[in-house]
Amino acid sequence: MYEIFVLGELMTGDKHGYMLQEILKNAGGPYRQISSGTLYPLLSRMVDHEWIHLRLDESGGGKRPRKIYGITDSGRKKFLDLMETPLEYNMDTEQIFHFKMVYFRYVPKKVRLDCLEQYFIYLETNLKHVTDFEAEITFYKPEPEKQRLQLLRVLDHRKQMGMTNIEWIKKEMAAVNSEED
Repeated sequence: MYEIFVLGELMTGDKHGYMLQEILKNAGGPYRQISSGTLYPLLSRMVDHEWIHLRLDESGGGKRPRKIYGITDSGRKKFLDLMETPLEYNMDTEQIFHFKMVYFRYVPKKVRLDCLEQYFIYLETNLKHVTDFEAEITFYKPEPEKQRLQLLRVLDHRKQMGMTNIEWIKKEMAAVNSEED
């Protein structure tokens, strides 16, 4: 999941590892932080795959030189491959969609529309699941009643959020569709 982030960030220009980590911390939100123990081995693997290159910057005046990462031609190809890869529907779908969306400017319109359509399907599937479950709970009226009523409130919240997200994605799809190729 983080490969697309690193490659996307390096599409904007070279960055040192600390900067990548800080940007990712903000992009992931306050509850999804990436540790140095996750990021730096990932960067090493990406260097090994020749998707990115590493150079040392000794101009910082510190004791150790800073490691500066940049994207390679192979990394640009990998980035496009990752952007074209259909979304998998799992716990990380929303995060991956958001990472992809940040870097839409680096891919063709068709790739952006495909990604938006895949996310739209994900949202519709979730909404249908919630609506079907709500109908089942309403029909069968499981006990205890207080728990059932609270569950229906939770489902209503999820349904409202789902409908809002679907309206938003429809607007995004229309906006991208209206762009020139």
